[in-house]
Amino acid sequence: MRTLFHLLLVLLKLPLAGLFWFAVSVRHRLYACKILRQREVKIPVVCVGNLTVGGTGKTPHVQMLVQLLSDEGVKAAVLSRGYRRKSSGFLYVETTSAARDVGDEPLQVKRRFPEATVAVCNDRVRGAKKIIEDNPEVKAIILDDGFQHRRLKAGLSIVLTTYDNLVTKDYMLPLGRLRDTVSRLYHAEMVVVTKCPPNLKPIDFNVLEKDLKIRPYQRLYFTTCACGDMVRMDTGEPAAALNAKSVIALAGIANPQPFFDLLKERHPVAQTLRFPDHHRFGARDVRQLENAVRQNPGSVVATTEKDAMRLADTAMSSELKSKIYYQPIEVQFLDNGQNSFIQKTLSYVRENKRIGHLY
Repeated sequence: MRTLFHLLLVLLKLPLAGLFWFAVSVRHRLYACKILRQREVKIPVVCVGNLTVGGTGKTPHVQMLVQLLSDEGVKAAVLSRGYRRKSSGFLYVETTSAARDVGDEPLQVKRRFPEATVAVCNDRVRGAKKIIEDNPEVKAIILDDGFQHRRLKAGLSIVLTTYDNLVTKDYMLPLGRLRDTVSRLYHAEMVVVTKCPPNLKPIDFNVLEKDLKIRPYQRLYFTTCACGDMVRMDTGEPAAALNAKSVIALAGIANPQPFFDLLKERHPVAQTLRFPDHHRFGARDVRQLENAVRQNPGSVVATTEKDAMRLADTAMSSELKSKIYYQPIEVQFLDNGQNSFIQKTLSYVRENKRIGHLY
């Protein structure tokens, strides 16, 4: 019975997925024919994006790029649309901003790098020009989640896909998680397979490259997640060791399972709370969290850095806030890819020209 129901559901979604694919393909064709036109700005633009509806680890990779360029003396600004923010227009993100006004991901980047210029704007062309006008010291723009935003032309595009859900094995919405055609993968100069197991062998890298059908002009990289010390949400202080019997795992992100798996490797997990991606926490959620803490004496709440940005805005007791910790995630390259990635990125930013000649 369940198999029959699943088959019927697939049959219902199939024509919708076909229509979505057609609409997306037509839009790309309009850009290819220059009926819809792209705009360029006078400083390098590095785009970090994906082809799916989320969960590929864009924000840690954006943070990695900010750090990489800063270490090389290049001041980069981050431009995002600020997904699900309540405000509109162009806004600079401050460390004191609220996630509801600027979006949780831009706020996470700003709090990790207080000296960096971070802005949100639905119109990426306008946003990029405003950043350049106001900040002459900015030498590059990192476009967060901008691969589908074709109007602002990026000189270097980095597309992410997860190890456990390669885009070449996925389907268009609503049948799968793709929000863009697989063919768009081959318009990126760099492809990164994220959330890889740290113990991959050379044969695994070869299989992934074959599955993705990487072109000769593209560079393929592999990254995994590394955890830093947990951070107490209300004070921002790192906690090298949690004085707790167990943790209550909480996540409102697109693909929470890798985060839950990481937690289980380090702490006993008493309870797991799942919420939709970019979930806005309210009074009902706070009561659920209070009940979980009450039912698990001696436990603390462990959440993602992105969720902490939204939880910090939520009305709750200071006692409950003091029991919430978030797990910072860092990106680590596998297969000795870091030096090549740095070299290719800096080559583009410093020379301000495309590093790949597509097709």
